[in-house]
Amino acid sequence: MTEKPSFFPKNVFSAFGILFLISGAIIPIQNLIIWGPEFVMRYFTSSDITAEKLSLIVIAIGFIMIIYGKKKQYQI
Repeated sequence: MTEKPSFFPKNVFSAFGILFLISGAIIPIQNLIIWGPEFVMRYFTSSDITAEKLSLIVIAIGFIMIIYGKKKQYQI
């Protein structure tokens, strides 16, 4: 019998990946609400290291962890 795919992850990598995606999305959304899109785009395109750029890195790490978790889930 085959199991129905669940929305909830069954391994720790996918769970942490979802956590990274959510935590990485908080900063840009918060700054969009407070400062507006023109300031957020300025933060993304400036030469300084900003929280928005770090949140993009966190989101990328989250996607990598989810992909790795899915591959590892199918290997087992």
